[in-house]
Amino acid sequence: MIRAAALLLLGAGPAAAQEAEVTCAALWSGYAEFARVSAYLDIGESRDQASEFRAQAIRQGLSPAIVDHQIAAQRDGMFLLVRATIEDGDKMSRDLLERQMQLCEGLPGSAD
Repeated sequence: MIRAAALLLLGAGPAAAQEAEVTCAALWSGYAEFARVSAYLDIGESRDQASEFRAQAIRQGLSPAIVDHQIAAQRDGMFLLVRATIEDGDKMSRDLLERQMQLCEGLPGSAD
């Protein structure tokens, strides 16, 4: 299942660099979904992050419908990635999650 999550994450992502915000929105949306079922994580901050990255993607000229479609296409894979990292302690998942979070932090306008 962990490998399937990694394949979803890598295979479903938008190809264009300007769409990195979509992937970050999907990451935080998947994180928020995991936080919703976890007693230990803050759902509010992750939803705020997802909303901000979604708004950035739209400001860059992507249509809201395309942004929402791409986020939805990636959300389940991101949820599985977060779950594998937190619940299963999977090293490969943790490495992928950390790398993606670093990429998101490096985007202009990302919340610190």
